[in-house]
Amino acid sequence: MKKGDYQKKNGFTIIEVALVLAIAGLIFLMVFVALPQLQRQQRDSRRRDDILSFLETVKKYQTNNRGALPTDWNGEFRTKYLDDAFVDPDGSEYRLQITECDTERDERCTYTEPDTMDHILHIFTKATCNGAEIVGSSNPRNIAVLYKLEGAGTYCANT
Repeated sequence: MKKGDYQKKNGFTIIEVALVLAIAGLIFLMVFVALPQLQRQQRDSRRRDDILSFLETVKKYQTNNRGALPTDWNGEFRTKYLDDAFVDPDGSEYRLQITECDTERDERCTYTEPDTMDHILHIFTKATCNGAEIVGSSNPRNIAVLYKLEGAGTYCANT
């Protein structure tokens, strides 16, 4: 056998196999780290849509009732105007907590962000949103809704 004449073997070296496995492991790691964050963002997006839908429902109620806001939010309003599907994306039912803002005394418009997800729509009457804060309004038909998001912070929307 002459020098340089050697038989070429087919297959992969151990270094090539280890490199492919390391790259595949990194890809799986990135997917599993990013996936929960993407799911949280998707649920928070659904919550924002639910709040906007809720505000449209309140407007519909006001149209049918000469501009008046509901007096029985968790009773007649909920059964007549809100779907049975008005639930949080994780399956828990939204609860409505109503606070009437007093424009004379600002302390009734304050909101303390809870430590945990509590599935409560904090509804403030006579109020509007200023970023993620509630500000009293002189218009008694204005309402603002605050909700603690799963990802971070709170979401505020108003009529």
